[in-house]
Amino acid sequence: MNITIKNEHAAVTCQTLGAELLSYQTASGKEYLWQKDPAYWAKTSPVLFPYIGAVPQPVLIHGKSYDMPRHGFVKDADFQVAEQGDDHVVLTTGTTAFTSSVYPYDFTFTVTFRLEGPRLCVTYGVANRGKEEMPFLVGGHPAFFCPMEEGEAFTEYLLRFEDEEVEDLHLQYPMFDHDAILYEHLTHHTVKLIHQCTEKGIRFDFPDYPTVAFWTPIKKDAPFLCIEPWCGGTMDQVPNTSLLEKKYVQYLPAGEARDYRFSFQPC
Repeated sequence: MNITIKNEHAAVTCQTLGAELLSYQTASGKEYLWQKDPAYWAKTSPVLFPYIGAVPQPVLIHGKSYDMPRHGFVKDADFQVAEQGDDHVVLTTGTTAFTSSVYPYDFTFTVTFRLEGPRLCVTYGVANRGKEEMPFLVGGHPAFFCPMEEGEAFTEYLLRFEDEEVEDLHLQYPMFDHDAILYEHLTHHTVKLIHQCTEKGIRFDFPDYPTVAFWTPIKKDAPFLCIEPWCGGTMDQVPNTSLLEKKYVQYLPAGEARDYRFSFQPC
C-alpha cells in the first residue's frame, strides 16, 4: 500500500512494503528521488537493518551461523501504519518466525516520515523487546536523480561536505567501479549533492550516523546517486560477516529504544 503525506512545500510517498520511500516532489511537481528503473536499479530507498552489506557467507552472531539476507530483512518486511497525519506517517514492524530464524532477537522497528517545511525527516526507531543486549547495523539507502535537470550530466555534479578540510568530490563513474565510497570521521554530518555551476541540488543531514556512503551501480552510467547514512561496517570488512566484529555495530540494552535520523531538502 502506498501512502502520501504533504504540506505546502512538498509531497512524499512511501509504501508499507519495506517502509520504502518512493517519491519526494516539490509543490511545483519536481521529483528528486530515483524512480525504480530495473535497467539500472529496481529500488528507490531500501531500509537497512539489522545488517548492512553483501553476505558472502552466513552471518555469525555469538558464534552461531544465520542466513541473513543482503542488507538485512526489514527492506522486505510488511509494515503496519501506527500513526498518520497530513504531514507525517509512522510505520512499524517487528519479530516474525522468519526474522527469528535469521536474527535471534525480539525487536520492534519503526520508520517515521515527517515533512517540516521543505525538509523530509526520516527516523528509524529500534526497540529491543528481548531480555538480552541486541547487536545490529542500521542505515538508509535513498537514491537521488543525478543529474537533476535536463541537459545536465552526472559528471557536472559534486559532493560538498560541511567539514572545510574535506575536499569536494567531483563525480565520475569510474570512482564507483569497486562499489560504494565511504566517508568516516566527519565532524559535521552534512553533505550537499549539487551542480558544479548552479550549486543547486539537495542538502542531506545524518546526525545519528557515524559514516556515510555514496553509490551508483557499477559500469551502468546510471542517472542517480545514493546517499547512504550508515551505522555499519566499512568496505574492507565485507568478507568478515561476524556481526559483533563490525566496526560500527550498535548495541541496545534489553527494554531500551533508540532513534537514527536523517533528512534532506532541496537547496
